Amino acid sequence: MERTAARAVVRRDGELLMLRSRHGDYKFPGGGVDPDEPISAALARELREECGLDDATVGDLLFTTIELSQAREPGAVFKMTSLYFDCMTSAAIGGQDLDDYERDLLLTPSWVTATEALRVNQGIQRNRRHHPDLPWLLREIRILKLLDNHQ
Repeated sequence: MERTAARAVVRRDGELLMLRSRHGDYKFPGGGVDPDEPISAALARELREECGLDDATVGDLLFTTIELSQAREPGAVFKMTSLYFDCMTSAAIGGQDLDDYERDLLLTPSWVTATEALRVNQGIQRNRRHHPDLPWLLREIRILKLLDNHQ
């Protein structure tokens, strides 16, 4: 089983646009690419749904991560490929159109420095036993480290 996701790296005045969840962690906006959907269209759709941004421009591919985990079927492997793109917008954060899973997570768009998001996510990772349902945490920490080192 395999899934591809597109994720946005939106920067403004030294900060990143990220989604804060009810667990206090930060994750990059974005999500799954539907079959036959162009990646740039998927990312623009996700930015509209999660952040209310209707004018996002998808730029260059910055990072790619590949995660392998056990699938639900015995002996099967799940492969998640996340593509992180440089994105730009001139719009303010608007109304969200979240699905049930995202609403349950209370995803809230927030501007935060890479350093602060990294500090928060690493603290949550150290206490992971309190938040076992954050499969994206290590992936986001890796990307935040890369961004924090290049600021």
